[in-house]
Amino acid sequence: MSLQYPDFNHTLPDKIIHSRVRLAILSALAHSEEVDFSSLKAAVGTTDGNLSKQIEQLEKAGYIASHRITAGNRKQTTVALTNIGRTALLNYKSLINRWLSFE
Repeated sequence: MSLQYPDFNHTLPDKIIHSRVRLAILSALAHSEEVDFSSLKAAVGTTDGNLSKQIEQLEKAGYIASHRITAGNRKQTTVALTNIGRTALLNYKSLINRWLSFE
């Protein structure tokens, strides 16, 4: 019996997004215009160091943009999904939905 479904090639998912933490970050950001670092860390459930590393990788890919501001003596980082990131996330979602569309 041959498959009559979408291409299930394991190399198709975006390698940047196909990480649990990065997928969680992008998904959280898709629900807001901009999120501060502390709120994003709480939403994703990871450490400061891991979140920083993942943000760096997503920024390098152009999927997110971060802004660092100083308010008084306090530095704050906010993160937002870019148009490129939103498109990549939607494409990823579409692929996974095709893969999981079975009954």
